Amino acid sequence: MSKQLFNTGDESFSFDAYGVTITCQRLDISKHIAYYVKFSSARKPITIARATFVDSKARWTSIPEGRQKEAEGVGELIDQYLSNKG
Repeated sequence: MSKQLFNTGDESFSFDAYGVTITCQRLDISKHIAYYVKFSSARKPITIARATFVDSKARWTSIPEGRQKEAEGVGELIDQYLSNKG
């Protein structure tokens, strides 16, 4: 069995966007908001975290770096989902 890099919390949810089901699993990373995200399409899973940059703006980023634009887009979809959930 493979060992996970991050512990997962109990929080997981799914939603549909652009014809794809997006499944998000909250990750237990101290003092950070992070998700492991899987897609129903052929797109590879991505781990994203909200990070505060030098300009003091909090943005979504990929872990490891390299899929920044995708992380920002998926992060925005997660933010929209969670704000409409309540």
